[in-house]
Amino acid sequence: MQRVEPAYPDLLPVTHRLGLPPAAPGNPCLDPVDMRLRYEDAAPQGSPADRSMPRRPVVFLAHSPTVRREGERLEKLLDAGCGAVLMLDDGLEPREVPDFAVPGRVVVVAPWFPELWGGHGLGSLGPWKARGCAAGVLLALAPCPAPQRRVEEAVAEASRCGAEFLVAAPLCLPAEERHRAYDRHAGEEGDGEMENLLFHSDLTRLCLTLEQAASRAAQRFGLAEGLPGPGTSLVTAETTWAAGQLLLWARRLDSLDAMGSPGWQLRRAARALLASRLLPGTLVREDNLRVVPGFNPWVEAFARGAWGAGGPPFDEVQARWLDA
Repeated sequence: MQRVEPAYPDLLPVTHRLGLPPAAPGNPCLDPVDMRLRYEDAAPQGSPADRSMPRRPVVFLAHSPTVRREGERLEKLLDAGCGAVLMLDDGLEPREVPDFAVPGRVVVVAPWFPELWGGHGLGSLGPWKARGCAAGVLLALAPCPAPQRRVEEAVAEASRCGAEFLVAAPLCLPAEERHRAYDRHAGEEGDGEMENLLFHSDLTRLCLTLEQAASRAAQRFGLAEGLPGPGTSLVTAETTWAAGQLLLWARRLDSLDAMGSPGWQLRRAARALLASRLLPGTLVREDNLRVVPGFNPWVEAFARGAWGAGGPPFDEVQARWLDA
């Protein structure tokens, strides 16, 4: 495995990766670690993978071809207590994956990005849910014709395909990538509207708008947001999910309030919760959240709201995020 640092650690809390993203001739694939598109002729990334078993359970990312090729290794990692995020980026089917002895250790994610950048439709996630896996969609947000409507359509498609959750993150698009898409779609006469969209618009603000649109659509279709795990032999999927919700809203507070954001308090509490290995549901029922470092009264009230109970200050922040 290879140690990785995701571009959006608040959204994808993995520390290692097994294998590399696949790419067929002429068809890019999404690399969820740095949220870039990868092509078949791209140079190899990073250093050679370490094939030794980790000394402590970790959460790792695995791509479809690697799962097919190294099913035995995947099984050993799961038996060692690791948690896995499986990317359905090459038509992986449940029968191609070893049996999961412990529920909550595996989360499957189907990538989506707009057709302008070479994306395709989503496949059914029902068989994975029948297998007992949490299944959802990673939306790579990027400029495209009618971008907000396209994101809403993608969320609707995810719902129809059986997704239980949604993760939305901006796609990193360097100038070379934007020129590639423009040359492919604009034609010889050019396209002024697409040129303005790709080269003369505020892509950061656009992606923030698309993140908010995805949240509104997810709420409308009843999809959860954020990864529901995975757990390891040390930290349960419930604890991983609860910490992930705090990290998700820390990111959103940073987007809303910039330098004045209290998101750092949520991040500190999330890390402490993971380190404690305690069950948040039990702490809430026993009114003992304060025993975890970082859970001051504001963070405790926010966490209760974010974990499903609602109420201030979470409701106010959620309203700002959805209405912005």
